[in-house]
Amino acid sequence: MKLRQFVRKTLTFPAISLVLLLPSYSSKAGPAGDVVGRFHNDLIAVMKMAATTSIEERFKLLDVSVQRTFNMPVMIRIAAASIWHKAGDAEKIAAIRAFTRMSVSTYASRFDGYSGQRFETISERPGPKNTVAVRTQLHRPGDEPVNLIYVFKRYAGTWKAIDVIVAGGISELALRHSEYRAILKKSGLPALARLLHRKSDQILSRDD
Repeated sequence: MKLRQFVRKTLTFPAISLVLLLPSYSSKAGPAGDVVGRFHNDLIAVMKMAATTSIEERFKLLDVSVQRTFNMPVMIRIAAASIWHKAGDAEKIAAIRAFTRMSVSTYASRFDGYSGQRFETISERPGPKNTVAVRTQLHRPGDEPVNLIYVFKRYAGTWKAIDVIVAGGISELALRHSEYRAILKKSGLPALARLLHRKSDQILSRDD
């Protein structure tokens, strides 16, 4: 499969800057918000089944949902920055697959139990360069809500998330860029793909 089937051109600036550029207009729900709502429903369903499922089973349940919600090719391209353009198509495809596997593994590991949690969509706001930010909260019994902002862009008529901003303005994509910088600079994209697969193996081998 050729790379152009995986990757489409998108943002040329860090996704973390989107939060600072958003206008004051908001609406509770919209097409991007619907995508987030469906994803949150999937997470809650998996959490409720966690007591009777293994992490490998949760991975399988979440794989389609995560890939339906997030544009993984765009996310790894942004995280890899200039190194991406120096790599060949086969290396890029391998990196996309490794990044996707690691991302799904992380969700399967984090959402490993249910004790009354629920998600709430707060607003949907237009951003720069045809982006949309969906503000949500994860409510946890007896604890403060966790604020989550999903940054979306439309690709071929379909809304896909390209970043998640956690409470305090922390961009998951910016964190990945910082985390991957050293290995990308030293050994390139193939080394990053191998590292991500090792991390996925470690996550998926943990006992629940």
